[in-house]
Amino acid sequence: MSRYYALAMTRPHQKFGFKMPIARQIPRGAMGWGLLMGALTVVMACLYVYQVTTAAPLSDRLQQMNKKVADLQQQITVQEDQVAKGYSMHELTQRAQGLGYVEVKNPSYINPATGVALRR
Repeated sequence: MSRYYALAMTRPHQKFGFKMPIARQIPRGAMGWGLLMGALTVVMACLYVYQVTTAAPLSDRLQQMNKKVADLQQQITVQEDQVAKGYSMHELTQRAQGLGYVEVKNPSYINPATGVALRR
């Protein structure tokens, strides 16, 4: 290894100005791990509270929108029922009679395939 390469090599903790590696600076034993776990627990609890407080209003809004969708579907069903009743044969017959049309009792039909034509 060249001399210049060896001089340029620095350890990461030295590069950042620490006297010893970061892993050696963490206190060892139950107290150090307990503090680490406690801090991690507090951070996770804060994240949970944040998620719950942001999700609750969205959930309420979603429930309201689902209720509106159900109401609109019910209105559509009612209107489709009204349209179906309006186009029923009984209703169409009553409308035609109201406009002055007369019901044909014994209709007779001409078969166009026979070639028979009517004259005056």
